[in-house]
Amino acid sequence: MMIEKEIIIEKDIFATVTCPQQAGVFPAVLLIAGSGPIDRDGNGKKGKYPTNLYKELAAFFTELGFMTLRYDKHGTGKRQGDWRDAGLSDLLSDAKAAAAFLQGQPNVSKVIVCGHSEGTILATDLAATMAIDGCMLLSGGVDNLMEALIHQRKQAYRELLEMPGWKGWINRKLKVDEINEKKAEKLLEKMKASKRDTIRVQGIKQPAKWFREHADYQTRAALQRVTCPVFALHGNKDPLVDSTVLEELAGLVQGESEYHVVEDMEHGLREQAEPKSILKTKALMKTVLTRPLHKEGLQLMAGWLKRFLAED
Repeated sequence: MMIEKEIIIEKDIFATVTCPQQAGVFPAVLLIAGSGPIDRDGNGKKGKYPTNLYKELAAFFTELGFMTLRYDKHGTGKRQGDWRDAGLSDLLSDAKAAAAFLQGQPNVSKVIVCGHSEGTILATDLAATMAIDGCMLLSGGVDNLMEALIHQRKQAYRELLEMPGWKGWINRKLKVDEINEKKAEKLLEKMKASKRDTIRVQGIKQPAKWFREHADYQTRAALQRVTCPVFALHGNKDPLVDSTVLEELAGLVQGESEYHVVEDMEHGLREQAEPKSILKTKALMKTVLTRPLHKEGLQLMAGWLKRFLAED
């Protein structure tokens, strides 16, 4: 059993705190969401792609004996604004405010930051710049955003060029990889050249500040300043991350670290027996979201987190 309540941090950050039902002092886990217009529970607007990932993780961590906190980003959930106006600096400001809130609670003994996807970059920065007791990197880590996007585009190009039959032949003939890479580079240069929070490209509003600030952020340099224990978890069915970069982790952080790549786990930490494919991610999502969080992934997280319970 757990207690769940809504709070407001610094006037406009709507958040949910969960804690075990019994009274006491607990280590806390701060959940930091991935990119895009997803709220504190991990859901998009109007019920589109309701993952409930962070809500499920909060319940799982609380069952283990942790307090958790998850919060709405700009323009998501109950929070006002447009999520595309927020840059990396704004996201970091929110995350640091949430971490500081937990550190100021009399019933919190330790604070562990747990970032998912883009949230791994924020979690890394908090671990590098604040007195954080542990850092969890789920479906991300080591690479900065630009490096992750390059990996994703290369994965998409491979799948396009390897399509069977006439589709693959046309893609190779048209050199879709070269054409699309030039378009991506041109878009990034436009956003780097802009000084506005957002710009319109072919009528589509783009988060220019977010791209600029991420392009300047060096995740590996931040990791070199991290002294707390670090845990990283990827799935081998996740097309959005390069799991080989996790091999660098031990050589970057100052303290202890461990990483795991779980078989048949996708980006949202759920079970996926189907082949890995970035082009079929959305088509697979409806099916994948009906499945539970990956059992082995949960077991690995629990095993690492229980050390903080033992230390209390």
